[in-house]
Amino acid sequence: MDRRRLAGASLALGLAACGGGGSSAGGGLGEHSFALEDPPALVFAEGDTVGALEVALPEADSFVLRATLPLPKGVYPRIDGAQPFSIFHRNAGSFAAQAEIVTRYPRAEDGADVVEVLARVTRPSGSAAGDRVHYSVLYQPAPAIAFAPDADVAALLAAPGALIARSHDCFGNLYQSDVWTDARAASGTLRVLQSGVAADQRATHSVLQPEPAVEGATATLPHFFGVHAYLRQWQGEPFVSLDLRVHNALSGKDVETPLDDPLRELYFADFELSLPQGWVVLNAFTDPYFGAPYDEGDRRVWPIVAPMEDGTLHVIHQQGQFERRLALCKVGEEAKALAYLREEHLAFCRDGENAGGMQLFSWWNESTARYFPQRQALPWLDAAGLENLRAADTGELAARMGQVATGSTGEWPTQSTGMGWAHPWGVSEAGMVSGQEIYLYEGVACAAAASNAGYRMMQLRHRMYTDRQHNVLFDLEGAPTRWETWAVHAPEGSYLPVWWYNAPMLWASDPFGFGAENNAAQNAWVADNGKAPAYRDALLGYDSIDQAHLVRYMHTPKALIWIGNDVLAKEDAWAQAEGILFAYTDLPQDLWGAIMPTSLLAAQNFVAAHPHNGVFYGRGEAWGLDTVCTAYSTETPEWRARVRPWFGKVIALLERGQSSCSGTIQNTPLGNVFGGQYACRQSIEAAITENALVGMRESVYRGDDATHAAQVNGVVGRSIYGMIGPLVWTNTYHGPWALIGVGPADITRPQFCDWIPEDGNYGFADHYQIWSSFAYAYRMTQDARFLDKAKEALGVADLHALELDPLENLHNKCALLALSQRMAP
Repeated sequence: MDRRRLAGASLALGLAACGGGGSSAGGGLGEHSFALEDPPALVFAEGDTVGALEVALPEADSFVLRATLPLPKGVYPRIDGAQPFSIFHRNAGSFAAQAEIVTRYPRAEDGADVVEVLARVTRPSGSAAGDRVHYSVLYQPAPAIAFAPDADVAALLAAPGALIARSHDCFGNLYQSDVWTDARAASGTLRVLQSGVAADQRATHSVLQPEPAVEGATATLPHFFGVHAYLRQWQGEPFVSLDLRVHNALSGKDVETPLDDPLRELYFADFELSLPQGWVVLNAFTDPYFGAPYDEGDRRVWPIVAPMEDGTLHVIHQQGQFERRLALCKVGEEAKALAYLREEHLAFCRDGENAGGMQLFSWWNESTARYFPQRQALPWLDAAGLENLRAADTGELAARMGQVATGSTGEWPTQSTGMGWAHPWGVSEAGMVSGQEIYLYEGVACAAAASNAGYRMMQLRHRMYTDRQHNVLFDLEGAPTRWETWAVHAPEGSYLPVWWYNAPMLWASDPFGFGAENNAAQNAWVADNGKAPAYRDALLGYDSIDQAHLVRYMHTPKALIWIGNDVLAKEDAWAQAEGILFAYTDLPQDLWGAIMPTSLLAAQNFVAAHPHNGVFYGRGEAWGLDTVCTAYSTETPEWRARVRPWFGKVIALLERGQSSCSGTIQNTPLGNVFGGQYACRQSIEAAITENALVGMRESVYRGDDATHAAQVNGVVGRSIYGMIGPLVWTNTYHGPWALIGVGPADITRPQFCDWIPEDGNYGFADHYQIWSSFAYAYRMTQDARFLDKAKEALGVADLHALELDPLENLHNKCALLALSQRMAP
């Protein structure tokens, strides 16, 4: 297959027309048109091969193959309820498949743009474990087939009390919950996430309660941890996958019960699962505190977090959380269950074409390029050597797994040792100064190389990041708490009595009830009796990744979502998005003029008084926008309808705030540079904002709301024209100035527009974050100046030179590399 021929034709057709995109004129920016046309439609019929899935075969002769696959519009879900695909291999046969929604097109009628395809398949004859084989995805609609559970698994899940999560407090009091109670009753917190011929996944939330309640000097608390349980059964398999989120992050929203009262830092002796004898708990990533099981009568107890050997207690942050990827299997079935924990059944969609010459659905097909919120086509990385990429991933995974398993130190950026249950990723500061993991894209090499080790490394890194991300709140039913339930609607007006930036700022307002110090007596006893662990100060000294650097936390779950439909990643994105909606609200914090200075309302008020003079909108706001776009892509139609108006407010703000003379958006006073004299534009923040806006256009508006899509295109286009304009671009250093003063620190005064003060320039160009913006702008305008400026910044005469070292800054060059590969040499 000639990839460049197919891709180039698709790109040419996709850029051929410029209707419906709007235009702009303003000050020195000139007149420009911004438009995007949909790529050509794919033509396929029943029985056609539409996809290919690559997997390194596991040991088992039969297994549930799973992979994510991007789709054209209207393929799934179907009005008739049929499943659209089957899986085929000429040496194995045909297999009924199940599709599950990963992400959605902006327009509801267009359905899913990425699905997870699952089917129980057999190993092709003549193939051996470890061989890399391709299974075909056939478009072959057929009636949906209900899930048929394994008899032993069904018996386990049906038995009351079979799946007990439990923990002990500082006094030895027991707290426990049967995490599957709501699932058995088909009520309460139960959510059915997947159900079909190949897999069935359900989620519950429960709260550990005292058994029994104790009063007096060693009194029990009203509750202990909250536990999200995500349990997936597999067709024909005698085990289940069980992902857990254990948290100390209850919101206090339900005033009728103490079961959601918030707790401060929480000391605990252990966290265990208790199962009937004959069942085994396996862990995807072991650590020193994944303890040896022990028997209690007819049950076996599995310490997920074992007690400290020195008699001290574990501790978790207020609003802290940790995640574990487990499997529960019958004795003797460990090898099969471990293979699934190790994701050996995970396949990856591949580029190619079918017998009729149609390019297959994949991340590399312009007609199904639906990767990340930006819905980006991925670059080919053959020049880097796909086997080399897989080998590098295998080495990194082995090193980090060894570090976590032993609790030892490791290479930068995670040099810390383990801290009891936790092994946090990175340094302790919320916003480490560097470009480390400030990535527009992640998982690109993993997808290109079909790398199982690359995917698992992202799972491990996400676990380690989550160990430190104590900025979430969950209501009693398990959903992340939402701002609407805390808003107050009075006759004098509405307000939100919550101050939030990175996390709730409890010193300003505490409607949740943390100030009640519900576990103060236990914490005092721990301090008085020397029961705090030696790691306490180090662990509690780890800040959550802050909003200005939120992508350090979010880049990995985004890749896990798009490549693997990972449930923990999707739900973590949801929780982070709800926090952003608290932080960037257009409501005041009371009725007497209190407004968070970092809020949407504060920016709206400024822009209303000083239009087209820039606005304090930078990386923190942009990473927040990108996070909400991620959740919007994955969440339910009801959630999307609730959040959609927020996006309109954001783009209206930016359109009215954007400088009319230079196209710059950011106009942020910075007290730590240039003597605090100027409001500034930082190049990396502009690129991050442009990337987030492209994500909003593609996730929320394109194909559904032409007016808002054109509005976004106008803001993005003017911003990137501003980047290559005379104010921002330096011909001396061949790129946009890294940081410049664009106006006085008093941002009510006019911007400079066409000059930079001599003492208002960092003096060097940004060559780190800018690259994908060139591609975004070229696709909207077909203006060759963007390609010329990209070449100038790269110091090359031909953009195809990017393929000489395709991995260099790939996370930020992804869109530009993909564009260059789709252009004629």
